Formats: sequence, structure tokens, C-alpha cells
Amino acid sequence: MSEVWFYLLADATQATRQQFICRFSEMAIKRQRQAIIYCDSDAQAETLDDHLWTQTSPASFVAHSINFACPAPIQLVTAQLPPQGDILLNLTDELLTVTGYQRIVEIINPDSRDASRSRWRHYQQQGLTPELKPIA
Repeated sequence: MSEVWFYLLADATQATRQQFICRFSEMAIKRQRQAIIYCDSDAQAETLDDHLWTQTSPASFVAHSINFACPAPIQLVTAQLPPQGDILLNLTDELLTVTGYQRIVEIINPDSRDASRSRWRHYQQQGLTPELKPIA
């Protein structure tokens, strides 16, 4: 059964969101995990691609790719999601019906709590138990 983790960001700025995604990616690599970051658009994936090259720790390397262009532990996906995987970070407002992932991660922005509540209830309706996680 999939774990579902929600993280509440301190503010709704794009910079805070990008910082969280970069830290999330670095931690996935450090823990030798594979992660799919499900993006709203090609533009969002390209922006994240730039940030993963420039905004991560100088001591780390976040191997990543867009839409499986090459093998990498972090995949920025804008197309069809694979039916299963290790970790899925959902950056969309879509109500996902996926159970083939070990962990599903959602970001709550303070200005989009209603959409986050809908996703929380949606996961509960799928028989999953979402958890609110602190940001370390």
C-alpha cells in the first residue's frame, strides 16, 4: 500500500516551492531512491531542470531527466505517468488514482489549501492514510 505524505510550505512563493523541490530531489538521491516529479507543463519541467542544475548544493549532483529522455533517478514528467514506481511528487492539482508507488508526496501551499484538502480526501477514498509531515 502506498504512503501518502503532505508537506505544508511556510509561504506560497515560487522560490519556496522550488527550494523544497530541490531539497526533496537531493534527499532522494542521497537515499538512493528513484523519484518522478509530475509537472503541470513542459515549461514547469524546464524551469525545474534549470533549478536542479543551479540551485542545489554545490557538493551534490542531482541526476535528472525530462520525460525519460535518459536514465536518471529523478524524472521530471509532463506526459503519462508510469503505473508504478518508488516515489511520486505531484506538482499538479490533479486528483491522482495511483497505487503502484511506494510513496506519493504532495505539497500544500498556504494559498491552495482547498485543492490540497480535496486531494487528501481523494486519497482517503482510495483507502490510503495521508500524513502531514514536517519540513526538516
